[in-house]
Amino acid sequence: MSENGSSANGNGNGEVEFKTEDEALQVLLDGDIDKVMSGLDRIIEAAPSYEKLFMRWQRQHWSTEDFDFTVDAEQWNDPSVMTEEEKKFMLFGFSQFFLGEEKVTVELLPFAIAAPTHEEKAFLTTQISDEAKHMVFFDRFYREVLGMKAADIGAMLATQRPNVNKDWETLFDGILHDCAERLRLDPTDFPALVRGVTVYMIVIEGTLALTGARFIIKALKERDWLPGFVSGFTAVNRDESRHVGFGVKFLADAIKADQANALIIQDTLKECLPIAPLVFAPSWVEDPYSFETPFYHSTEVFAYAMKALSKKLAAMGLDPAMLAGDPA
Repeated sequence: MSENGSSANGNGNGEVEFKTEDEALQVLLDGDIDKVMSGLDRIIEAAPSYEKLFMRWQRQHWSTEDFDFTVDAEQWNDPSVMTEEEKKFMLFGFSQFFLGEEKVTVELLPFAIAAPTHEEKAFLTTQISDEAKHMVFFDRFYREVLGMKAADIGAMLATQRPNVNKDWETLFDGILHDCAERLRLDPTDFPALVRGVTVYMIVIEGTLALTGARFIIKALKERDWLPGFVSGFTAVNRDESRHVGFGVKFLADAIKADQANALIIQDTLKECLPIAPLVFAPSWVEDPYSFETPFYHSTEVFAYAMKALSKKLAAMGLDPAMLAGDPA
């Protein structure tokens, strides 16, 4: 039952249809990562208002101290539970997220300043808060479970820098930073905001982060590993789903207002997509387009990511066929 008293109905295909935006947003309270992911498709279709997304943020608070890492620490330090190869690959994934959360926290402020309406500004300030909380969550996990020590969050992040790959650096330190810098210099540059939202909410969050999180969480749950982290990381990704919902609505509205914005989105995807899938590849693999991990094959991740991106493009009113020919 949704908050407004109506309920969702099945469509006969095992999926749930939501009649109102409140029903669609309700899925963000779910603890099952696959339900969160499939629910995101419904959220995008329902196109909740910025006000509704803000209200959901108010009702969806969680604390970085909510999660018990006792079992996580025991498992991480027990060689009979995890192999060194498994831990190496997991650390690569964790570090990509940890540093990514810090980067998007810093770079989002110009987006909020540049947002045209107060409703959009209000939502984006909630997202800045979310991203900072995610960074603090990872810092606590690194200290209490992985046993790493550092004077502060900045120092902890510095210890993990060697774990991210060059493509991560190109996307975050290069393209995303350039988007933010352009908005810092001119907050009235709406085309720059369209490009930035495409990079941030659609490519980084909607295509990479939610896909990577889905595979990490499923792999851990299947093995009953790191239960505290799984609970916390699922909460992180409920937040990310809300952020992506904002990005899709913002870009859909931008396209309706001016078709020229569709070309900006398309050009931005052409800029990012040759790089973005390679963020998933550890530096030690021979072929970054096809490699085996201790948990899944890379082709599964790439296929899921492109399917997720195609759904978001369709919800914006764009033809997913524009992705044809891009590496994934």
